[in-house]
Amino acid sequence: MATLAVAVSNALVSCGPMESTYYPLNQTGTPAEVGKRPLELSSSEFAADLVTPAGIRVKTNGQYKTEDVRKAAAVAIDRYWGEVRACKVGVERPGDTDVGDLVEEFPRHLAVEISDNWKVVEGPTTHRRMQAFPSLAHPGTWSTARRQEDALYIVVVPELNGLGPQMVNELNLWLMKNANVPPTADLLSACASVACVRFNYNNAPSQVWNECKE
Repeated sequence: MATLAVAVSNALVSCGPMESTYYPLNQTGTPAEVGKRPLELSSSEFAADLVTPAGIRVKTNGQYKTEDVRKAAAVAIDRYWGEVRACKVGVERPGDTDVGDLVEEFPRHLAVEISDNWKVVEGPTTHRRMQAFPSLAHPGTWSTARRQEDALYIVVVPELNGLGPQMVNELNLWLMKNANVPPTADLLSACASVACVRFNYNNAPSQVWNECKE
């Protein structure tokens, strides 16, 4: 299965595809509870404290301090899902008979954690200032989002930059693992560019947020 795995270097290109980091199994806790769909982290593995209207479970690590900001973040996460879903529906082919139901089911199985070890860093070439955390796959570089290959789990900075491309990867993983007939549409190529979304979260002096879609 093809995966999108683009490391973010110190140049830090805004809103682009972010790295995929493959965690060892022992870092994800016990296997998913019996009866759960494959790839879903159980409640014992993932302690969500926010659920978006679409059903995406979120662990905020206290990153959003007020209820208004929490609600705005939940809506923004769902907006990313809306963009990814619309792209997938647009490239879906008639032969992918059971993909539609799986796409609608996907958000209820996705886990998103808001990183708490980020800082605002500046790229040496672009001089952009943005939230990022140290890359595990490429020491010495920085990432705004990473995903897990064997579970529907994404870690992202509080401003959510990079969430869209990683959500595409996880949707592709979900479909390839659960579809009775593997989808024929190339989701990773068709939907790799998902624009970043801005919401009511004050994360100055990060500059990327100001360049995202309202």
